[in-house]
Amino acid sequence: MGVPTSPPFPEADVTLLESGTLPRRRLRYTWTVGKRELLTLAMRTFLASDRADSQAPDVPLPSVRVVVAIDPKTVSGDASLTYDWRVTSAGVTRGERTAPQVADGIQSEAVAVEHLSGTGVVSSRGLAKDLTVNPAEGSDEVTSRPIALQVLQTLWNLAAPVPEEEVGLGARWRRVSELAAKSARATQTDLFTLLSLDGPNGALDDALAQTAPEQALSVPNMANGARGQMGSMLASGDAKTRFDLSHFVPETRFEGTTTMVLTHDGLGTTEPRATMVLRVEIDLSRGAP
Repeated sequence: MGVPTSPPFPEADVTLLESGTLPRRRLRYTWTVGKRELLTLAMRTFLASDRADSQAPDVPLPSVRVVVAIDPKTVSGDASLTYDWRVTSAGVTRGERTAPQVADGIQSEAVAVEHLSGTGVVSSRGLAKDLTVNPAEGSDEVTSRPIALQVLQTLWNLAAPVPEEEVGLGARWRRVSELAAKSARATQTDLFTLLSLDGPNGALDDALAQTAPEQALSVPNMANGARGQMGSMLASGDAKTRFDLSHFVPETRFEGTTTMVLTHDGLGTTEPRATMVLRVEIDLSRGAP
């Protein structure tokens, strides 16, 4: 059967910046074994011009929709939740203006993701402690691809994190997390502001920034698994999150921009370097199986 693999995601660091107004209270998740949930990840990406004065319209790339079943299994003495997860479906919607080879490449990635499953552990503060992928044919290669990495990173940072200290409205805290699966490496910084709090329910604003150093890049639209080289990556955006401390999956809407500087290797261009600007929209939603 093989041994489950653990993407090397270090535990996130959360720092309280402002406590917010009175009254304040300590926020903690209350997990329930057997309370199954469905996570739906919907991602829409648009290729934008890298020129600030350009009037060219954004070009939509195929949108991706992945559904993950989450099955809470046990709650430990420190109130951490161990759960099983399994991708139940992964699909792509093609845009009329998308090159066929790009659409075919993304479709093949989505199909490969459909078999993924594993386990995870999350603390009562919503901080991931462990995430494994069950062994399967080709899983090592699949989990290095962008769609699979997006699913794993989403699971790792899924629950809205809360600080150790008591907080009130207007409280601000920062989470710094690392993504270092296979050849992909990135650092993500989230700056959260508590907008509302009513019993177990609350709302957060999340100003997000992600950076990555030079590294190999998977190119799904190239034949024979071609790989290019990414010189750098910078992503920024804003997310609105509604959380419920009795549920693992939040309701989140993210809008942002990702800028990647690419080299020509494997990218089919004569330019030594090229800049790709992507406008990204991600929705996370919760459902019952």
